[in-house]
Amino acid sequence: MPGRVLRLLLMAGALGLATAGCTYFVQRGPSPYRPPGLYPTVSEADTGRILYDRDCAWCHGPHGEGTNNGPNLNGALDGGAYTDFMLRTNRMPLTAPGATSRTQPSPYTDGEISSIVSYVETFGGTGPPVPSPDPAAGDLNSGAELYLENCAACHSTTGIGEALTSGQVAPNLRPARAPQIAEAVLVGPGCPNTSRACGPGEGAMPRFDFTQGQMDSLVRYVQYLQDPRDRGGASLGHLGPVAEGAIALVVGLGIMLAVTRWIGTRVGEG
Repeated sequence: MPGRVLRLLLMAGALGLATAGCTYFVQRGPSPYRPPGLYPTVSEADTGRILYDRDCAWCHGPHGEGTNNGPNLNGALDGGAYTDFMLRTNRMPLTAPGATSRTQPSPYTDGEISSIVSYVETFGGTGPPVPSPDPAAGDLNSGAELYLENCAACHSTTGIGEALTSGQVAPNLRPARAPQIAEAVLVGPGCPNTSRACGPGEGAMPRFDFTQGQMDSLVRYVQYLQDPRDRGGASLGHLGPVAEGAIALVVGLGIMLAVTRWIGTRVGEG
């Protein structure tokens, strides 16, 4: 009898422990509410460092010194403008070292991009800071002259971009925002340093030393190209003079053939 009682007690104890354990795991929920202010606020610089260490350091090095996977970020043109351009135009981050595909859309908010830019600026790059162009202060005619002299050969007269040599393609400027237009002019997107990851053909776009007035005028004209006023008739998709000439040639020849046939028919009837 005592042995039987002991077994019953042991079984009851084991059942109690099992029930308690299940109750513990089942009832576990969200951590208790903690009012704001119990933890120190993360500064912009800390946010930038955390994001950089997570997403950028594996290619560019923990201090922007560069690696075999990516260029350094502390060169003569590196800094605020260059970093901001690469992030806001979604050229970075890459999905993996050596990848050509990029994440779509950008994984960062505007504030996170600003934080990363601020952190990269501490690496010692001597490039320009993020610019603040004022298109309203620019002159449209001056901007057109600057664009046609310096930009149209690659980006086309209408800003839609075009294929270049060595498999490169000048991008379409219609989605570009004012700060990114100015950043591209200031740093010449590409690889501005001597990292081994920078191969031939990188950095095809040159940089320009424009005054603030010239920059404002150029940005104003590029923005005008994004939504031009078509006073001459149909826009034809703003594909440029080559496409317009081809369409004019085809349509013109068609009309000429139709008129010639009509004249021949009338003469035959006479």
